[in-house]
Amino acid sequence: MTVKYSLAFLAVAGAVAFYFDRIVAQGLLLGGLAGVVAFWIMALRVEKLAQQPANRVQSEIFKGMAIRMAIYALSLGRAYYLDTETMHGLLAAVLGLFVTHLVMIILGITGLDLRKNGNTD
Repeated sequence: MTVKYSLAFLAVAGAVAFYFDRIVAQGLLLGGLAGVVAFWIMALRVEKLAQQPANRVQSEIFKGMAIRMAIYALSLGRAYYLDTETMHGLLAAVLGLFVTHLVMIILGITGLDLRKNGNTD
């Protein structure tokens, strides 16, 4: 659910940002997509992590963190070269990395991700 809402938010935010500045829109989308992919990978790895024996959990956590940090580094490195003078692309990519966190906070507060129950008791 978080991935769907994050991608929808990124599409709208990217379109709005593109209206003002193409570099900012590219940076925002680049960082946002990196954040969504990293979150998605982390969510998939949680299932595998729950099935691992206790002595392997620490190494699996480190491996997952290393993968996420590599995704973040690649996206921020690419965003830096969008605009090396004013760094608007890099700053927008940093903001884009937080889109998934913002969506999770909104979903947690509003409860939009909860299933509706037919009972009205």
